[in-house]
Amino acid sequence: MTIGPGTELGERYELGHQIGTGGMATVYVAYDTVLDREVAVKVLAERFAADQAFVERFRREASAAAGLNHPNIVAVYDRGEAEGTYYIVMEYLKGPDLKKVIRDQGPLDPAVAVDNALQILSALTAAHAAGIIHRDIKPQNVMVSGDGRLRVADFGIARADADQQMTEAGSVIGTAQYLSPEQAQGEETTAASDTYAVGIVLYEMLTGRLPFDGDRPVTVAMKQINEPPVPPRVFAQEIPPELDAVVMKALSKRPEDRYQSAEDFTAALLEVRSAMSGGQQSTLILTAPAATAAGGAAATMETQVVGNGSGNGRKSGGAGGRKKKKGRPAIWGIVAVLIAALAVSLALALTRGGSDMVMVPDVAGFEAAAATRAISDAGLTPTERTQASDDVQPGVVIGTEPEAGTEVAAQSTVTILVSSGPAEVTVPGVVGKAVEDAQATLEKAGFTVTTEEVDSDKEIGTVVRQAPQAGSMAGSGDTITLYVSKGITKVTVPDVTGSDVSAARSEITGAGLKVGSVSEDDGSSGQSAGTVVAQDPDGGASVAKGTSVNLVIAAESGASVPDVTGSDQSTARSKLESLGFNVTSSGAESTQPEGTVIDQEPSAGSSIPAGSTVTIIVAYPPTSGGASSGGSGGGSQAPAPSGGSSGSGGSSGGSQAPAPTP
Repeated sequence: MTIGPGTELGERYELGHQIGTGGMATVYVAYDTVLDREVAVKVLAERFAADQAFVERFRREASAAAGLNHPNIVAVYDRGEAEGTYYIVMEYLKGPDLKKVIRDQGPLDPAVAVDNALQILSALTAAHAAGIIHRDIKPQNVMVSGDGRLRVADFGIARADADQQMTEAGSVIGTAQYLSPEQAQGEETTAASDTYAVGIVLYEMLTGRLPFDGDRPVTVAMKQINEPPVPPRVFAQEIPPELDAVVMKALSKRPEDRYQSAEDFTAALLEVRSAMSGGQQSTLILTAPAATAAGGAAATMETQVVGNGSGNGRKSGGAGGRKKKKGRPAIWGIVAVLIAALAVSLALALTRGGSDMVMVPDVAGFEAAAATRAISDAGLTPTERTQASDDVQPGVVIGTEPEAGTEVAAQSTVTILVSSGPAEVTVPGVVGKAVEDAQATLEKAGFTVTTEEVDSDKEIGTVVRQAPQAGSMAGSGDTITLYVSKGITKVTVPDVTGSDVSAARSEITGAGLKVGSVSEDDGSSGQSAGTVVAQDPDGGASVAKGTSVNLVIAAESGASVPDVTGSDQSTARSKLESLGFNVTSSGAESTQPEGTVIDQEPSAGSSIPAGSTVTIIVAYPPTSGGASSGGSGGGSQAPAPSGGSSGSGGSSGGSQAPAPTP
């Protein structure tokens, strides 16, 4: 059926205008004629309606979301099917989505951004408790209700833990800019995958930009997997350092390094929120459009107070209200801009005091570009040099020469030492060694070792291959994989003679073997085309797993009948029988020499199955004299064809001419 405004679904829901569209469905505002209310109806795209996998995923959205009753989750009322059209009926929210709020307002106040993230995490806490991973958290799926509360929607690609059969290994589902690294690689998703996506959304709310973006989804996905994010404080200095560190932890590449659950992420944000301006978290975070303007005015006033010299306002970084945590934050959480600003301030103070000496700022942990800016802002001349480090991520500053805190003349050159990652060393060769000895050798050289058993004719426990190969360069701490012999696995070759070649292939591969060469016979087997007539190795043989089995199959077409006319009877018979044909003969009068083949059936060049019969017509001389007359008079009878018998006419017999030899 054609779906659009005016369509009635389930004899209940009258569709109005379209309010959204996605990869697999379109959303309409609709009128519920039974309960007299506006609702939102999500209709599965027509091209997916015939795909049972998509239909099942669509149904699963309704089942998953309908079981979640939470103030921060969009309510699902109903689901149905009408003439092959599948739909879900949901709560209708007139407010914008969070993406539009970010786009319209730009970076949000840090306190507002944290409160928004806490509401999203509250929804995910309920979902995770029900065994549901959302897998597509993004601002477009977070709606702002009329009272300002955030509501998470679209559980269409969520995975219930109890419904593992619906998750296909290796599939990638979600939006590239918000995908966790494990999702981008098609690996299993967990609650930590959702917390990563919330970290991306929080980053976007704080800075007005995405940590990873690009022209193509695959480009963005590769950045999610390989590139570290720039700390959000580089783009927005008003972000508290503690909040910056929380965001960076949420965006850790490895799931085990980030927040394992929505509850863990919530606890970290609540700790940061309690130290921020405004104290306690508000229950309603984003206001309706009219009230948003008022909120913006309030934020402006607060900024003006800070500008007038308040040392304890929100924009100052909260020096009067927050207690610094001991120790250096995680390397990606070290905030470049704050230290750079302090260094600039110190340099200016020294300059005002009449000194031409400035202090080298501490830029350890900065990205190289941010460190260069900080050194320049301090009135010094930066230069870079790479240095190997087992502890500092590549591209991150290890330290400086002279060291941080050293007083040097203004415009002096300061060398920024940028980590190139672990020092590379030559990988030792361990192929042929016992796995225990090989592992000890590699670990002594500073590598991590993993092993994998493989079929091999080498002694069990012997290393037969390694990756990377011996002699290549690898960083200290890198993983070396050893492939260790587990011996040869023997299997029995199935007997596939008489089977169709397709069935034979399936049976051979199913037994853990390979199909080798497939050739045709000479057509003499008499089997149907494509039938296996021979195999090597034979059925029942015991061979190593993975051995190739060669097949011979019956030829696709019959043999061609040669031209034997003009040959003598004996020669023609021999030629035809050598090609697998059966031969019969008959005689006919002819002026050609006796015993000469004067015709054949089928004719020369015909293609017939091997074993078919070919009839040859053999010449015998014409009879002498006239035919017999009357019923009583005797007459002479012409010679009979080969294999024929003599006959008698009337009351007297006649003599028979000799017949050609068959």
